[in-house]
Amino acid sequence: MKSYSDIIVVGGGIIGLSIATELASSGIAVTLIEQGMFGGEASVAAAGMLAPLKEFTKPGPLLDMGIRSLQLYDNWVSELREATGIDCQLSTAGILTVAMTEMEEDWLQERYQWQKTEGYEIRLLSTREVHEREPHLSKKIRQAIYSPHEADINNCLLLEALVIQAEKRNVHLLQNTAVIGLKQTGHKITGVVTNKGEMVANHVIVASGAWAADILGQVGVDVPVYPVRGQIAAVGSSNLPLSHVVFGKNGYLVPKQDGRIIVGATEDLAGFERSTTVYGVSTVLKGAMSIVPAISQAPFLQAWAGLRPATADGHPILGPVPDWTGLTVACGHYRNGILLAPLTAKWIVEYVRSGETKHMSAFLPERFSLVSYD
Repeated sequence: MKSYSDIIVVGGGIIGLSIATELASSGIAVTLIEQGMFGGEASVAAAGMLAPLKEFTKPGPLLDMGIRSLQLYDNWVSELREATGIDCQLSTAGILTVAMTEMEEDWLQERYQWQKTEGYEIRLLSTREVHEREPHLSKKIRQAIYSPHEADINNCLLLEALVIQAEKRNVHLLQNTAVIGLKQTGHKITGVVTNKGEMVANHVIVASGAWAADILGQVGVDVPVYPVRGQIAAVGSSNLPLSHVVFGKNGYLVPKQDGRIIVGATEDLAGFERSTTVYGVSTVLKGAMSIVPAISQAPFLQAWAGLRPATADGHPILGPVPDWTGLTVACGHYRNGILLAPLTAKWIVEYVRSGETKHMSAFLPERFSLVSYD
């Protein structure tokens, strides 16, 4: 095993891969360590929506981060395609957020008003306009917000492209390698201990999603991140053309260019249990059928689950760990790791290179009372 790197990134999901490839682009010697397969946890389980106006419920730094990260996507995937030959199937058809009841109309109108007040380019569609865009939607739909600049991507192809780009940039990639401890001298992190040996580094970045709390807890750092299981399914779309991502109170449908429609998703506390349940999958499918009734006749392809890294305040945790040298965290993106990955990588790499944290000031670990033991 390679014993030294300038920087070790722990966690090979979308966040860790994005950070590692960005670091390596400037010649930094990077090792990326993943306990399983690259992107095998929350990243591969995602639906691939790039939808900050759908995901975030009010103005603020998290929405601003989502909008800025979405704006990076065109260039990001173009660079990946040029470097790897992989088309990540970025779709920019926009997103429909629908209301099916009077109560949901009130919710939709409230959302529309603040987003319009903030200056976002959105449209409120009537029942007729909704069904002109998507004839297969339920006749119960009363209104919808159309957000033309939101998007979705094939997250599996994105992960594949990032791994290839990391290889091309000489990132030392280690799969099926568990970090079981952090090496330290006083309050300086000097590397990691894995199940395959020790590695030395000047800096360790913990980007291991829901597992970050376990790793950091070994040196007495209490990071409030925990797993939330999301169960999700895929059906065939051959007889059910959808042009837009459709999001409602009962679930969402994300049409893909590979002939699938991804439908989801549950949010349940099950610890680190990744299995799907009959109740969870049936809830997802019933929600999808309420929005698009014809989906009941679509071929069922598969169901799976991922563990989303949630935090105590719903915001990612990004930046240096207080009272420690050589220790940075990038976790807690919950269900928006795909969306927030390119900007997270830029901010973390900016900090590593220059010590600058102003852009991620709202997300710094110091907002929590992290306890560090001698």
